[in-house]
Amino acid sequence: MSPHTFILTLFLILAAIGAAFFIHLYRVSCSTEGPGLKKVGAKRLFTLVLLLAVFLILLSVTLPKSPYYRFTDVVPEKTVHVTAMQYTYMMSYDAFKPDMSDYKPPEGGVITLPAGKPVEFRVTSADVNHGFAIYNDKFELVTQTQAMPHYVNRLRWQFDKPGTYTLLCLEFCSSGHPAMRGMFTVK
Repeated sequence: MSPHTFILTLFLILAAIGAAFFIHLYRVSCSTEGPGLKKVGAKRLFTLVLLLAVFLILLSVTLPKSPYYRFTDVVPEKTVHVTAMQYTYMMSYDAFKPDMSDYKPPEGGVITLPAGKPVEFRVTSADVNHGFAIYNDKFELVTQTQAMPHYVNRLRWQFDKPGTYTLLCLEFCSSGHPAMRGMFTVK
């Protein structure tokens, strides 16, 4: 079982237990007769503490396994500088100014990244907020980050499968948003 499947299964089991507990607590505390009216405040406090404990346990289990922390201690093989702008992505191996005055396109016009090696995308925007979503050849979302003006997001990832990857904007940026695409190759 993969770590992601295990975490999802664990979360679903705990969510079902939590839902059953809430239903039971609701039914008992709404009763007008019998033991339901005794210590309602204590039962609600117990439920709140239990929920907080479950939340903290799930957070401590899932947060370290987030894919965005996988390559923080690794020096990337290549760095790609990306500036998003209506309605394209400008990519280069060298840093360039947002006004594009010193932009050097990659040789052959296509960014090529190594398979099986961590790479870093330094993503910013020249105009408005954009999404920077990377899709594989089956159009499955691989990873994503935001492209924001005056800020550089660093996204590290390792592409294990060679192929052509497509970039799509996930942030509605204006009427030309659906046509905003980019691509790169992994070999």
